[in-house]
Amino acid sequence: MQKTYDRDKITFYSKVMPVITITIFLLTAAIEVMIRVLRIGTLNMVTEIFNGSMLLLFIILTILTRKFAFATWFVCPFLTIYVFYYLAFLDYDSANASIFYTLVIGVTACYFLLVIFTETWVISTGVYAPMLVYFLWKTGKNMSGTEDGSELVIRSLFCVFIYGIIAYRVEMLNKEAFLGRETAEKASHRWLKIFEVFPEGLALVRNG
Repeated sequence: MQKTYDRDKITFYSKVMPVITITIFLLTAAIEVMIRVLRIGTLNMVTEIFNGSMLLLFIILTILTRKFAFATWFVCPFLTIYVFYYLAFLDYDSANASIFYTLVIGVTACYFLLVIFTETWVISTGVYAPMLVYFLWKTGKNMSGTEDGSELVIRSLFCVFIYGIIAYRVEMLNKEAFLGRETAEKASHRWLKIFEVFPEGLALVRNG
């Protein structure tokens, strides 16, 4: 059953990963064109290295997910890192209104990625936790001007706890859905086999 589940995941990601990788490539190319050709803003070396590294990483993941099921565990975590880098590091604005918009967009994007791509809730939560803690610390410092460590810990634990529960539940529901689908297919196949031999059996009964 595990091998069948792994094959199902490999089939899914072999179709999805090229789309994700092409999207990241187009975003990276668009940024380079805006910066180097159109001269709209500047781009630091760290961001260039990050963009190139993420593009290379997803090319590797695209290749690995076609053969190895364990590679699918890292799609959601790396996409979460990609989102947080742009929200918390690159496009971060200290204005209060911008912080609220950024927080809503970031949380929505992370939970979308969680629902669609999470495979191992422990890894997904382990990557999400430090990203969120840093973002909450940064926004709290900019909005209040102080660093309340106890309040940060409580808020971070609550948010990470909720994220972890949802990640765990999503993983379980995905596996349960797969098992239910497999069970239904096996039952259907078994009944088809019965109906295939049913006319022969009925003829034998009629003939004594």
